[in-house]
Amino acid sequence: MRHPYIPWPPSVGDRVGIRGTRLLGIVERLTGQGSTQRYILTIFAPAIADIGAAKVARTNYTLDELEPHS
Repeated sequence: MRHPYIPWPPSVGDRVGIRGTRLLGIVERLTGQGSTQRYILTIFAPAIADIGAAKVARTNYTLDELEPHS
């Protein structure tokens, strides 16, 4: 779901959610362009999520795997 007040697609420094999880990330850098663009994240877990999952989560995602985080 897109939120009109949250910039999308995300840019470096933006917070994002990882679809299908309760994990969150901050975009550290972007690589590639168009359909090959990847978002490199620093992953963290909110207090209610599994911190262990945050430690083993990958850091490289496509836009379709991310969602806005307010």
